Amino acid sequence: MNHTTETVRIPAPLGDGVASLAVAAATWRELARRKRLLSLAFLLMLPVVLLLAVRIWYPDSAPADVLLSLMARYAYIPLLVPITAIAVGAPAISEPIAEGTLVYFWTRPLRRHALYLGRVLAAALVGGVMVLLSQTLVFTVALFGWPQAIGFELVRLHTEMTVVTLLGTVVYTALFAALGAGLKKPMIAAILFAFLWEPAVVDIPQRIQEWTLQFHLQNLVHWPDTGAADLRGFIENLLNQALAREPVPAWQSVLVLISVGVVTTLGGVLLLRTRQLDKQG
Repeated sequence: MNHTTETVRIPAPLGDGVASLAVAAATWRELARRKRLLSLAFLLMLPVVLLLAVRIWYPDSAPADVLLSLMARYAYIPLLVPITAIAVGAPAISEPIAEGTLVYFWTRPLRRHALYLGRVLAAALVGGVMVLLSQTLVFTVALFGWPQAIGFELVRLHTEMTVVTLLGTVVYTALFAALGAGLKKPMIAAILFAFLWEPAVVDIPQRIQEWTLQFHLQNLVHWPDTGAADLRGFIENLLNQALAREPVPAWQSVLVLISVGVVTTLGGVLLLRTRQLDKQG
């Protein structure tokens, strides 16, 4: 009597590029439906509201280019960019691991690094789109509120500010996603890093401030020349005389930011490989 043996063929894993894009598309839809994005959208309206308030009540207090730089240095970089990355970066990895739903992506075999890269890519895109919309609204207010200031320099400054904040969003997202892959409660670590370590270290007038992402992002924002009467410029001149140090070239800050993004992404991939993903907790 002949017995036929059926062999079960396990399909080959999807290619890394296709798998990452497929995971990114699914994760994009997942993240875009999160209710927390509504709160984040309201928060990202803060610079728009501040700019409108200045235009209505203090129209001659400062030129538009100075206001754009202020928004970048004191609203987006230290506050809004890290909050955006925390809202989308850490949960993109940590929540499906904690809920045991990350394995649902294995309806067809795919490699863990492709799964990780796809989810981080989607998180960075969601955060980047929200920051970009906020920046667009800010420039729209400047466009109609200070029409006499519109010119090449203002457009260049806005473009520079947008690129810097988008770069910061991507780098912070990569960092917080790596925390999500390695820690059970990454939100706490992310908040401590963004709002304890960075603010405490970034203003120390020594090389240690270069150990913060905030310093390198601020180093890429151009501050317009407002003349000797500018109070901020006067104070900075005094501080520079007392605490003189060699300036950091812009290319070095770009290199540091890109390196942090690459290293934390690779670290996140390695951390995900060590996690047990077939059950909750």
